[in-house]
Amino acid sequence: MELRKYQIDAISRTRDSLANGNRKVILHAPTGAGKTVMSTEIISLARGKGSKVLFLANRRELIFQAKETMIEFGISPGVIMAGEEPSHKDSVQIASMQTYVRRMNLSSLSTNPWFHDANIIIVDECHSSISPSYQKILQSYKNNVVTIGLTATPCRGDGRGLGEYYDDIISTADIGDLISQEFLVPVRYFVPSTPDLAKIKTIAGDYDKKELGARMDNKKLVGDIVDNWLKICPNRKTIIFAVNVKHSKHIINSFISVGIEAEHIDARTPAEERAEVLNRLKNGSTQIVSNVGILTEGFDFPAASCIVLARPTKSLGLYLQMAGRGLRIFEGKGNMILIDHGGCVEDHGLVEWSREWSLDGEEIAWKKKEIEGKEKAMLKCRACNLVYENSDKCPDCGTVPISFGKKIETVDADLEEVTATKTAATMGEKRRWYGMMLHYGRAKGWSDGAAAHRYREKFKVWPKGLKGTATIEPDNTFLSYQRHLQIKYAKSKNKR
Repeated sequence: MELRKYQIDAISRTRDSLANGNRKVILHAPTGAGKTVMSTEIISLARGKGSKVLFLANRRELIFQAKETMIEFGISPGVIMAGEEPSHKDSVQIASMQTYVRRMNLSSLSTNPWFHDANIIIVDECHSSISPSYQKILQSYKNNVVTIGLTATPCRGDGRGLGEYYDDIISTADIGDLISQEFLVPVRYFVPSTPDLAKIKTIAGDYDKKELGARMDNKKLVGDIVDNWLKICPNRKTIIFAVNVKHSKHIINSFISVGIEAEHIDARTPAEERAEVLNRLKNGSTQIVSNVGILTEGFDFPAASCIVLARPTKSLGLYLQMAGRGLRIFEGKGNMILIDHGGCVEDHGLVEWSREWSLDGEEIAWKKKEIEGKEKAMLKCRACNLVYENSDKCPDCGTVPISFGKKIETVDADLEEVTATKTAATMGEKRRWYGMMLHYGRAKGWSDGAAAHRYREKFKVWPKGLKGTATIEPDNTFLSYQRHLQIKYAKSKNKR
């Protein structure tokens, strides 16, 4: 397998760090950068020197992914995991953290057949390795054993660094670099709403889940998720991150009620059923999967081109993990759409921002890298809800922002809200829309006068000069807009 230039460079710098006396090193690489490939190359080089390797992971999907990659490199690893046939003689062992820590308790390490006497330990998703279970494993090895941690987010859940255990961080190319090199897709951000999170308690560095669930799981907020998805990207395979099971199921039921195929999974969903749901998402029979804490790690689904954040989080790491599920390239996929209903973009910034990471366990583990020259503010278009930066107008609808001075504080920068200005549609765009409205109305038996009234509702003027416009078959954007109007009308009727 041919490695990319940045992967070769990261492996070289990791080895240099170890040669300089560091025994516990984090190899930091964004989602899609190929952490498993880089670690397998390190394993291959280590085996050439007679070393034994233990690869630790905390999910079955990650274990099987690592095994497949190693086999591609010509390595046949043993697997230590419930339900798997062991092979103790192999110099490379992939172990489920949960299984391994349980089997270490069976007898003393000197006589325990499950204990792999490794020279190198590789910890996948190492942001979890400060936990007691991981530490029980890691502390059982001698001080001269090398530990290499792999993660896209080298910080604890509360945002602090991992210096309690690790000595050094080696960072590869960041997300912005990988997007520019076309290894990841670019992101378009839409922030239709920002929740009221006042007075919600903080527990272990993030919002209290019980209080957060009660705040986010209401009819209006759930309805906003459906309405905005229909307006922004109704034809995309979508993953939604919800607060809790009740919240997730309410979201799914709301999509189903308007004819969208959608399903829910969580940690209690049996593995076989979970696989079936994801297969239906893959083949298109399901368009949306909402989940609770199950698809943040160890889940590769490149076809997903829309991520909906229905849950706020104070954790930058969790935000990047959730958003990262849609970054991988896929045939016909030009970008990823991130629809944020949790205020995450305002709190943490854009996914592709370049960040410097620290091991400091007392401070927030990251800061935005300074870029030469004055940076423009991150802006939210009040006309279409697109979030963008470094532009004098909205790149989507052309609206020119006019600041009214309000600043929304973020972790590292200010997000400037802007006033809405009327989006000026060209005459060609108006004619095209009117043509689709005529086609749509005639199919429903409406008079052309009804189409003119619909035109006036949208553009605030009558369709003067458009007499004789040919009918045009409606596209998906038009149909989604009509569906949005129908839902809006139905809601107002129910209220009355």
